[in-house]
Amino acid sequence: MVQQQQSSTIARVRGWLLIILGGCLSLGVGVIAILVASTIGHNELPGRSHWTGSHEMTVRVFELFATLFVFGIVSIGGGTFQLRRGRPSWLAMLVMLALVAVMYFVGQEIMRAGR
Repeated sequence: MVQQQQSSTIARVRGWLLIILGGCLSLGVGVIAILVASTIGHNELPGRSHWTGSHEMTVRVFELFATLFVFGIVSIGGGTFQLRRGRPSWLAMLVMLALVAVMYFVGQEIMRAGR
């Protein structure tokens, strides 16, 4: 009985961590994407940062931002499931692992586009 209660408590703490970290990740990536988009949109203004990436690199960077944003949203969903059920969501874990693989391949494309 005590063992089951402890594991349920640990699952709930991990659920809160997933929710908090996922929210911070999604919000942070959203803000960074807006700042990068603003920099690209005002590239001609003197005295500001300039974006020197190619069109392909720009597309890949925003694909990476989108993947990170979705990863954060899935993390929030998985954490919510864990809070309600007291156990992790295997579906959320599999989706997050798949998103990590997508991030890896998009990162490889960014590296190729930057050459």
